Amino acid sequence: MRRAPGGQARGIRPRRTLMLWATAVITVAVGLSGCTVGPDPGPDVVTGGGGGDDAATSSSAPPALPSVDVPKRDLDWTPCARQTAGRFGIPAPGGVTLECAKLDVPVNPDRPTGDTLTVSMTRARVAATPGDAAPLVLTSGSDLPSSRTLMLLSSGPGRTLLDKHPVVAIDRRGGAESTELDCMTRQERSALSSNGLAGAAGSTQDERINRLARAASSAADGCTETLTPYQLDFGAGFAAADIEALRIRWGVEHLALVGIGEGSDIVLSYASDYSGRAGRIILDTPTPFGANARDRAATQATGVQAALREFVQQCTSAGSCPLGANGNAMIADVLARGRTGDLGGISDTQALAAITTSLALAPDRPEAVTELASAIAAAARGDTGALGAQAERADALRTTDGQLVGRCNDVSGPVGQNEIPGLIDSWTKQNPLTGANSALSLLRCNGWASATPTNPPNALPVDPLVLNGANDPINGNGGLDALGGLFIKAGTTPTTVSWDGMGYSVLSRSACAADLVGQYLGDRPLGEPTERGCPT
Repeated sequence: MRRAPGGQARGIRPRRTLMLWATAVITVAVGLSGCTVGPDPGPDVVTGGGGGDDAATSSSAPPALPSVDVPKRDLDWTPCARQTAGRFGIPAPGGVTLECAKLDVPVNPDRPTGDTLTVSMTRARVAATPGDAAPLVLTSGSDLPSSRTLMLLSSGPGRTLLDKHPVVAIDRRGGAESTELDCMTRQERSALSSNGLAGAAGSTQDERINRLARAASSAADGCTETLTPYQLDFGAGFAAADIEALRIRWGVEHLALVGIGEGSDIVLSYASDYSGRAGRIILDTPTPFGANARDRAATQATGVQAALREFVQQCTSAGSCPLGANGNAMIADVLARGRTGDLGGISDTQALAAITTSLALAPDRPEAVTELASAIAAAARGDTGALGAQAERADALRTTDGQLVGRCNDVSGPVGQNEIPGLIDSWTKQNPLTGANSALSLLRCNGWASATPTNPPNALPVDPLVLNGANDPINGNGGLDALGGLFIKAGTTPTTVSWDGMGYSVLSRSACAADLVGQYLGDRPLGEPTERGCPT
């Protein structure tokens, strides 16, 4: 962080360091392709040519869409494919040019001449990407670094979107590469990532809850002291302000935006705070904007449980599944071992994060399902090496200080510690693999002050395109239903596209969905039907 002239730096406790002076660099990529018609999933199945050609057939012309244009004052992009791929330990996508840039933005947008921080961007394009095509701005919020999500998109079936448009990912402030926060102790991080079980195998439920609550409260105190006066400036509304700073830098009237998972909260916050500037609004398996903490956690538990069930079914259908005849029982056994300290130092929370993160980011090939199943089966036999490595990767991608601070800034209606045992009991009955973890995770924001939530938008400048994956292992798929009231209040009718496949981000995994996104970024409305389906 940089101080404005005349500003005075505050003291920081030696054990906690705020890395707000570090520069940041991100990574972006996406794709598109046509699709073939499969079995009827219910809504109209989209074909490669469907969508825009079905616009109004009457003599009245459809309303004009906001223009989305190429930047007039672009960022200083530099090649970064090797660095970005190396940071995440994955291959760089072949045939895709990845470039990184950074942008200094005000910490508090209401004080544009005050202190600043740096956010990083990553742009993905291919040789065929038109030079005069408007970019699509991508955010996955606090779920995963947007740059990592872009790598997923750029190597998946949706990457052919790059034949029409570049994609620019913006990493959320406070996360890796975007002025990364470092305000917790190692002990606090360990307790939070294990939901209170770190170094205390065999604890009773009450002991675990108390330990997690103490660690969360201590982390809240330390981060508040380190970040003051900006401790509440890392929520979705402030991330939306960073997107507005990018629009201003580019010198364009409107932006095309895609919010994936929790990134949808940022896109809707942008649409609320900067209403006329959102030229296209794409929500990919959105989370329930504005819902209280309890409802969000319950929705997540149910949806992730469904994704795990689909994973087991896919493994069984492939034949010779390493999970055996009852895959759900094997996963439950591994998680139970984590709770009792019999999983090589991996807690049940960390084991579940390893499984769900691997599913979220798995390549689009059948072998990926078998490889994860093999790691789970090996852990059940006592060989935790593969699952432990996956747990470490999941922790680095999903539980950084900046991600936790951002999530806690966004919490609405926090749940009291005394309510957690009852939620564990009831949610575990409903969702045996995920209920207890979702209930415990509510305590990670214990002790945090509440930020002022962003109000839902009263109107939207364009009808949104909503892609909804049935088996999202990060957030589940219940967010779309929760947004119905928001769309009614805003007077808009979104086009919704259902997809029954497995993994994080429909756009990255469905060529059909990517084709619709390409059409949506054009200058004509998608038209009827407003409920569609893409084949898996």
